[in-house]
Amino acid sequence: RSCSRSSPMLPSWGLPVLITTAAVAAYLGLQRALRWRRARRLARLSADEASVEILNEMYQLEMPFIITKAAEFALFRTFGVPTISKLLDSTKGFEPDNVLSRYEDTTLLIQHFAYFDVRSNQHAAAALARFNQIHGFYADRISNDDMLYTLSQFMLEPARFCARFGWRAFTPHEREACFNYWRVLGERMGIRQIPTTVDELDAWNRAYEARAMRYSVTNQRVAEGSVLLFIKPYPRCVQPLLRRVIYALLDDRLTDAIGAPRQPAWLK
Repeated sequence: RSCSRSSPMLPSWGLPVLITTAAVAAYLGLQRALRWRRARRLARLSADEASVEILNEMYQLEMPFIITKAAEFALFRTFGVPTISKLLDSTKGFEPDNVLSRYEDTTLLIQHFAYFDVRSNQHAAAALARFNQIHGFYADRISNDDMLYTLSQFMLEPARFCARFGWRAFTPHEREACFNYWRVLGERMGIRQIPTTVDELDAWNRAYEARAMRYSVTNQRVAEGSVLLFIKPYPRCVQPLLRRVIYALLDDRLTDAIGAPRQPAWLK
């Protein structure tokens, strides 16, 4: 009688599971090794001289989706200030037939002088000059505080949004770089009394909202035009839900200022 020794064998599903597990482990190990590489490199750059390079890395490579939404929200937040919304409403730029072209024009100009250094790039300088020219038509109707508040939103909101929704928060070095370059832009826009540090600006921004952000009908009209712009590309059946999601991102002060309904805590 012949005897045979049985050798251990994987079940039929064992090899695919083993390969998948190894691949996932390798991916997670590689991600852990590389994910912070850019942050470490940016930390070695000057927050002043290399501020535009740091912004570009953050805005276009590190967390582009979140920061794009942060920039949109930064502008949206200014609609909660009656003195700002009154002027915007008077231009008719936020009516349904005009809001898309206004949004695209504004985005194009801001991207040119936010992604390229106005101190050395002629296209960025030309975009900022055009931006200043447009605002020059309304110089007697725009207060310095309103201009400074709008500027502060673009300086502060990307870091705030990434702290809430990003895979990591801005480092203090990255916040300083963002502040430094937008400060240069603010000075070239003729904005006065810009705080000298990012923490001072944050405190000024919050104090300004506490005294200036309140309900007005123009807030509601301008905000509604932007909400319609955001939800219009999606099927009509999901637009009510998307509207609620947008409102859920807002704090109570801004929600009340634009006349929107407060959302339940579970959705927020």
